[in-house]
Amino acid sequence: MVFLHGILDINIQKASNLRNAEYCLFNKNDKSDPYVSVSLISGSGQKSDIATTSVKNNDLNPEWNERYVADVCHEVSKIQFTVYDKDLLKSKTLGYCELVPDKVMNGCASGSFNLIDNKKKGGNSTLHLSIYFVDKSFIPTKDSFEVPSCLYPMRHYNNVVLYQDAHCPSLPIQLKHQDNSNYVPRSTWRDMHTAITQATSVIYIVGWSVSVDTQLLRNYGDDTRTLGEILKQKSHEGVKVKLLLWDELTSNSKFGFMNIGAMGTEDNKTKDFFDGTKVEVALQPIDAGNSSDVEKFSGNAFKGFTNTHHQKTVITDARIHNTYNQCKLVAFIGGLDLTGGRYDTPEHPLFRTLENEHKDDFRNRMLPSLTSSSGPRQPWHDIHSKVVGPAARDILNNFEERWLKFAKQPIAIHTEKNLNLDYIYQDWDSWSVQMFRSINEHSVDFDKYQTNTQNLPSIQLKRGSKVDNSLYRAYIHHIRRAKNFIYIENQYFLGSRHMWADSKDEKGGNLIPLEISIKIEEKIMRNEAFVVYIVIPMFPEGEPASAPMQELLYKQNQTIKMMYSRISKAIKSSSRPSAHPQEYLLFFCLGSKEHSTAKPPSLVVPTQKDNANAFNNCRNMIYVHSKMAIFDDEYIIVGSANINDRSMTGNRDTEIAIGSYQPNMLANGGISLFRKALWAEHLGSKTPTGLWDFPSSLQCSSKIHQLAEESLQAYIKVGEHVTPHHLMIYPLNVSYEGKVTPRPDCECFPDTSGKVVGNISCMSILPKFLTE
Repeated sequence: MVFLHGILDINIQKASNLRNAEYCLFNKNDKSDPYVSVSLISGSGQKSDIATTSVKNNDLNPEWNERYVADVCHEVSKIQFTVYDKDLLKSKTLGYCELVPDKVMNGCASGSFNLIDNKKKGGNSTLHLSIYFVDKSFIPTKDSFEVPSCLYPMRHYNNVVLYQDAHCPSLPIQLKHQDNSNYVPRSTWRDMHTAITQATSVIYIVGWSVSVDTQLLRNYGDDTRTLGEILKQKSHEGVKVKLLLWDELTSNSKFGFMNIGAMGTEDNKTKDFFDGTKVEVALQPIDAGNSSDVEKFSGNAFKGFTNTHHQKTVITDARIHNTYNQCKLVAFIGGLDLTGGRYDTPEHPLFRTLENEHKDDFRNRMLPSLTSSSGPRQPWHDIHSKVVGPAARDILNNFEERWLKFAKQPIAIHTEKNLNLDYIYQDWDSWSVQMFRSINEHSVDFDKYQTNTQNLPSIQLKRGSKVDNSLYRAYIHHIRRAKNFIYIENQYFLGSRHMWADSKDEKGGNLIPLEISIKIEEKIMRNEAFVVYIVIPMFPEGEPASAPMQELLYKQNQTIKMMYSRISKAIKSSSRPSAHPQEYLLFFCLGSKEHSTAKPPSLVVPTQKDNANAFNNCRNMIYVHSKMAIFDDEYIIVGSANINDRSMTGNRDTEIAIGSYQPNMLANGGISLFRKALWAEHLGSKTPTGLWDFPSSLQCSSKIHQLAEESLQAYIKVGEHVTPHHLMIYPLNVSYEGKVTPRPDCECFPDTSGKVVGNISCMSILPKFLTE
């Protein structure tokens, strides 16, 4: 068996003399509908599918000429190419051929291969293919900041602002710039409000959910108008206002949710609000793609309800300083939706704001029957960014492509005479920025792009459909090039199913968790310091005891178990065999437990048991909605993508992100300062400022582990045990042997009956794509 870690470049050319599995007396012209699946087979026979071609209808000599480039991180005994006949209920095997991985380790394997049937017999059927492996150590661009072979290259001379939460008036401790001046955090929605209200030409918004009732500013003396009112006013002033939103298919009266929708996106409510105005609203559904009519009606139609347009961008023009009427593009991009429940500060109060800021903006999906008359509310932690410069033009281009694909109307932004689309920010602290996406040909048109076939293709294929999965490849690229530490905040963290001990799956899933594990293992064997910090929600948003949430938690737990098991094995073979796996990998969540005196006297005790427990115990998780990763304090990814399959494959949810760095500052610039600002938010006055310049050190990781454990214990205990800060160790036991088990003091999440490790036994009726 061989460990393949790098890139497999596969070309499926054609098949000849395939067996006809569709012969019918009533239709003698009916023939097989072949497609090819490429799988990596482990020593135990476990399959991991890495590529699937398009289907060629009624063709016994099909020609594909389809190229697939797959990141691989697999233990492989053989590589299997299987030709199937596509059927509605179950595909039939027409034949397969196999290669041992040794044939591709030192070059290219290509030619015509005889296909064997299920009875292990050969015939006249053949498959023509080529396959080439590049080990990650020999990828020419493996050390570059720029992710290679992407539609959008690295753009230089940008200005980038990084934001934590919707509103950030201050932090618990004062941070300093390199010149010893005070760091003043910026507020996302305040800057967004300024950009929207001062725009003179364009306001383009892309969103999963955009609520017209959203109040961007909530301090005394602020502009208290809603987003809907502001956008109407700007359109009356002559600004071109366009909104491109996900068409949530249940948000109409046919499904009983009126115009709000089962997911609460309010897409039809937003569209109705702007009817009769100059504001243009396009509701874009998820297209079922190349599926047959029957498939669209059944399984793939269901995916139209669950897969989403998840991108979140706001693009406006803004006056260039020291000019009379010249404008530049400003693009906001990240995880924050302009909708209910998102407004919050680093303080994340549970009760104090229920009479003011959150009186009409209450959200708690853990306890959905709670209201603002009692609380606690569900705090919301998120990360966003602003880009000014050449990369803002790329973010605008994403909007233009999606708008053209759906609305069939090109956007002639180049005719805006005062808009300088070539503006650059040329200063010592400038940023280099590259835009990434998860998106397919049913949401944008790729025909205008010319792919360089000599290098890795920037447009990938999934079942024959064109896909931009550069966002996923950006994570893989920068995990592989990380040298000292990785800091991740994400709403979800699951994947690498082919390596799960208890529930291996032939589809394999995204490789991000496994790539992180492999990176840690390599560092352990070299006796080099390396730590990965991962902050996730205590549980997915919703009722944690419900079946979908339990399955998600089960899959998350399988991912975590796989990682710690591998790390423990590496430790046993290293020069530090007594080290604990949590010295290298730490999972955290955020939560708040307040003193009873924090509750305004007007609040009433809820009657329902779980609600009353949360109210009386004055605690709630802080929901982590961030989609961010920091590598070595040098490079940061911020966007809309979760670490799961639906965000990373490129042919499910549409996503967008930026990856950026400061060439003149690297590990001592804005990214390092932002990571410290996040730690200050999460750890407050307890932040180990004497260690935070050395996040890869054992001293730093051990101190943060200790502080996070103290906070979790305060959160779990009943009584007036206030959490000293928000960062808590994720409530699982991890042994020296890498075994992950429930904590005796927290088998279920506090104030709920939801198991921390999840449960899948009652969940098998749900399709996999719903919870991955």
